[in-house]
Amino acid sequence: MKIENKIECPYCDGKAILRRQRQELTYRKEVFKMIEHFYKCEKCGEEFTTTESDTITLVQVHNQYRERHKIPFPEDMVLLREKYGLSATKMSEVLGLGVNGYSNYEKGEMPNPAIANLIKTAEKPEVFLELLENAKLYFSDNSFEKAKNKVCSLINENRKSKSVYSILNVTGSPNNYTGYKKINTEKIAGLVTGFIRKSKADFNNKLKLNKQLFYTDFLHYKNYGKSITGLTYRAINYGPVPASYDNIYAWLENEQVISSHWTKTNSGAAIESFTTEAAIESIVFSDEELETIDSIVHQFKNMSAWEIVDLSHKERAWKESEADKKLISYQEYAFDLIGI
Repeated sequence: MKIENKIECPYCDGKAILRRQRQELTYRKEVFKMIEHFYKCEKCGEEFTTTESDTITLVQVHNQYRERHKIPFPEDMVLLREKYGLSATKMSEVLGLGVNGYSNYEKGEMPNPAIANLIKTAEKPEVFLELLENAKLYFSDNSFEKAKNKVCSLINENRKSKSVYSILNVTGSPNNYTGYKKINTEKIAGLVTGFIRKSKADFNNKLKLNKQLFYTDFLHYKNYGKSITGLTYRAINYGPVPASYDNIYAWLENEQVISSHWTKTNSGAAIESFTTEAAIESIVFSDEELETIDSIVHQFKNMSAWEIVDLSHKERAWKESEADKKLISYQEYAFDLIGI
């Protein structure tokens, strides 16, 4: 649930305003810096937290702990299991985690670093095949052969093709610069095509689309502690942009998701804009993500590219990063977002 900026005070009939302050929190004997969220009543002055404010505070710490110890995120564990076509129970048996171990980690329970390392090694099909062979006694003959064939197929696929992820992003693992998400190509395509459909046709160029992507991911991090696409952003002259934005649009066009068109302005300059006829299903987005996207569309659909550029130049994320063309930290800057 999205954290609200103003709520009813539980101690009086006044209104309580959301406050944020930089704090340090100890988790598993380690200290982490985060932005604490709490409420303060305008009338009685009482300070308190809610389930939602505690969640957004704690998720920042969990994000940093996972990054520090290279612990997979719950959604990545789901994708890993689905890649091998196994149930959570079978994944637990293959990895030796107990009947409900893997299921609990998918639901958000934090594994210790040793177990996390085991799960990460299982991401490689060649390693997983050996683990599967050692756990053969937990399968029927038919189910074992099915699982083994799936893994062997993945090994062959990996040998034949190079992942597109390295082309679209400058970093692979979830971290502070990806919004603690792995890059998701479906969601990138869904966002870009959605923005193109819902904005004025004259404004559908890289300049504006780049800013919409930035505001979408950083707004979602501000509200939920994670990005939507997993993209990394860099500050350049014209505001924040995906670090590999040219590759993103080239890939989308190559996949026939978008089409580019060059038009001349009144001044004679040529501008590249985009159209789309691709049918991207909204089901790739969660309800929370759709709420964030709707906010972005409502805010920016009638705004020109240069208007959104000017707005992005007011962001601390751009002001403090542009001089050196730095990558932009979600944790450092998302909670100071002012454009939306």
